[in-house]
Amino acid sequence: MRVTGRWMAIAWLGLGLTAGCNQAASTSTPHGAGAVAVIDLDAIASRLGSDKQIVDSISQRQTSLSQQLVDLAKSYNQQIEEKKKTLTEAPPEQADVTVASWQKQANANLNKVKQQAEADLKKHQAQLVAQFREQIKPVARRVAQKRGLTVIVTRNDNVLYDVAPGADITDEVIADLIAASPVASAAAAKPLQAAAAPAETTPPATQQR
Repeated sequence: MRVTGRWMAIAWLGLGLTAGCNQAASTSTPHGAGAVAVIDLDAIASRLGSDKQIVDSISQRQTSLSQQLVDLAKSYNQQIEEKKKTLTEAPPEQADVTVASWQKQANANLNKVKQQAEADLKKHQAQLVAQFREQIKPVARRVAQKRGLTVIVTRNDNVLYDVAPGADITDEVIADLIAASPVASAAAAKPLQAAAAPAETTPPATQQR
């Protein structure tokens, strides 16, 4: 048993970093034409190494969840083999039906755990992306405010048709992050961590008929 392989094929551009927009709260700069800043979060993630951190973290979580499924499948097989020993005096046909019932329940339990693992992996991915966005937001807000820009949107080719060079603050945000104080730089580029993987939950054992 293993977690479905599509999780391993997650591309960085599919992590949702370019979806939606963020508003930078500011009351000191006027709203009007040219008040929108554009930021490329994918480019920032690449420069900081956050993209690799996220992909590696997702891969590690998938490996852990896959191993849990493998171990659980082995456990069910062992349970069934042990239970077969209690059927030595049962008619062959009845024994076959009973074993088939145990296997059916074991498969149902494994499928349930597999679905839970996939949901956990998706949640883990969302947490990592959200954490990255939150780490970048203060610097992006500061850069935008220095330019008199009051709203920040992420670069998305499906939404943005054209962007004036002065509206794109990506390079300046990257420069600020790299040139930041050791404490601020460490906070911006620190390894991303989502909630710890939940402890393995073993579904109810197969029931003897």
